[in-house]
Amino acid sequence: MSVPDRLAFDQEVSLFLATCRTASLATVGGDGQPHAANVQYAHDADFRLYWVSSPGSDHSRDLEGDGRAAVTVYAHDDRPDNIHGLQLRGIVSTVDAGDEAEWNRVWELYTTKFAFVASNPQLKAAVEAQAFFALKPTWLRWIDNRVSFGFKVERSIDEG
Repeated sequence: MSVPDRLAFDQEVSLFLATCRTASLATVGGDGQPHAANVQYAHDADFRLYWVSSPGSDHSRDLEGDGRAAVTVYAHDDRPDNIHGLQLRGIVSTVDAGDEAEWNRVWELYTTKFAFVASNPQLKAAVEAQAFFALKPTWLRWIDNRVSFGFKVERSIDEG
């Protein structure tokens, strides 16, 4: 991809992530069993996804043992020529509640997308009592049948 194409691609993917609200998170437990859960996410400019979850949930416990995960985000449309979406693989960690600046940055991203969280005192308290998780992607695949059937772009994302 050339630099202008890369910038346009990144903008398209970022806009797509901003438009969608739910991702399907796939993890593997210590017993080798797969698990999938839907999470409402926010994202940043590096395609990191952030969501809130109970540390005791199956997927959170899975991630505690093995931080690798896969995520899909897709546009809800049954027309084959309009199917488009994103697949990500990466490493998940919790957002350190002790790092006030980082936690506040993630809170701002999340509550900008999901304003109802901050505006409802009971929901705000419930969310604050959970953990924020962050997926740092290492690979992505963009699928877009609107371009042509089976069109995809894949790329590794630099660690540094």
